[in-house]
Amino acid sequence: MKNLNQLPQNPLAGLKDIHLPPQPGWWPPALGWWLVAILLLAILIFMLRAWRRRQARLRPIKLALKELKALDFTVSDANQRQLLLQQVSALMRRFSLTFFQDKEVADLCGQPWLNFLCENSGTVDRVALRKTFAPLLLGPYAPTCEVDLRALEEAVADWFKNLRRQKFKPTSASHKNQPAGKGDIS
Repeated sequence: MKNLNQLPQNPLAGLKDIHLPPQPGWWPPALGWWLVAILLLAILIFMLRAWRRRQARLRPIKLALKELKALDFTVSDANQRQLLLQQVSALMRRFSLTFFQDKEVADLCGQPWLNFLCENSGTVDRVALRKTFAPLLLGPYAPTCEVDLRALEEAVADWFKNLRRQKFKPTSASHKNQPAGKGDIS
């Protein structure tokens, strides 16, 4: 017989305690995190490619400035001055052929070459620049040439440095056949 005073035994007493599932791990990430990672990777690749293109575009400018600094602009002898003007002119022409990647730059000489240099200088005062660059046309071939070598050095260095800030399209044949006009050096 059952004792009525005795409490019934708890039917759940024999069960084990509740076990919670383990905390979710960080791997594998959810789909949203994969998309964010792919987007960040794409942005990083794009920025790296843009930086490398910019460095490749600036490399000729840096090399030209380095070569320009290696030239001695303190010469006083007329023959050395002619040689210096030849070297500066050759440097600018070599650079232009590399940087602008236009075969028509190679054909430019005389006033069209001077026009090309002034148009691509990025400066506003092209008349003063034209006077500064004018000795590059005839100076290497003239027996005597009066030129301010310091002003020429600064103008050429500025010409190279201003190319960093500008975006160029390849030059066109319009430079080749421009008539000598206002402000041209004769």
